[in-house]
Amino acid sequence: MTVDRLTPRWYRKAIGVAFLGVSSPVLANTGTVFSPDVKAGETAIEFRGSLVPEEGSRPEVLSTRMHFQYGFSDAWRARIIGVQRSLDGGSFDYRYTRLELQWQYREDESGGHDAALRFEAQLGSGTPDRLRIAWSGKKDIDDRWQLRANALVGRQFGDGAASGLLLETRFQATARLSSSSRIGLEMFNNLNSTEDLGGFDDQEHQIGPILKARFGQGWSIDTSYLVGVSDAADDSNLRVFIAKSF
Repeated sequence: MTVDRLTPRWYRKAIGVAFLGVSSPVLANTGTVFSPDVKAGETAIEFRGSLVPEEGSRPEVLSTRMHFQYGFSDAWRARIIGVQRSLDGGSFDYRYTRLELQWQYREDESGGHDAALRFEAQLGSGTPDRLRIAWSGKKDIDDRWQLRANALVGRQFGDGAASGLLLETRFQATARLSSSSRIGLEMFNNLNSTEDLGGFDDQEHQIGPILKARFGQGWSIDTSYLVGVSDAADDSNLRVFIAKSF
């Protein structure tokens, strides 16, 4: 067994973060493989909870997120986000606020090929601020199967900001179970910075199942479980997202 394997993962991850020059707090993943779809006049609120259990010397992490969004047209939508975090069941502390503006530049209802760009400005508390642009694509293979992909490029600013561009990709494949539910698999890949990508185990790669369901008048719930497949990623991550559209 190598010395690296004998070293606690939380310590190796902390060293990797310090090497990148990023003063990054521990946060559970509250992201999605987001859809490019935008609908005029749609108003929605969403709560997201993401739990990473205690791992060795690393504390339990619970991240919560609330957002509000409004579609100005079938092409443009704005969203404001607030994220908090709790360690080992303690009180929640504010982590960041983010403003997003999404532009759906391609919509093809007959072919099922949709695409959008999302522009983000994030202000953190004790963390670097960030600007980011993200691409989303969605393809309906047939009446049952759907594929989604995201590519995200960001730049941090302020104290502890990473040099270079932050890179991330996300993928999702789901199958229709009924008119109101889908099941599938998704993957998240945090590729670090262009200044220091590192190897596979230096990056955060997570994969796991997801179940989506709609119910009632505009309600939806997504439940997912992510498993870390690289050393730097969290071993496990349980997520529940609940949304209401008006």
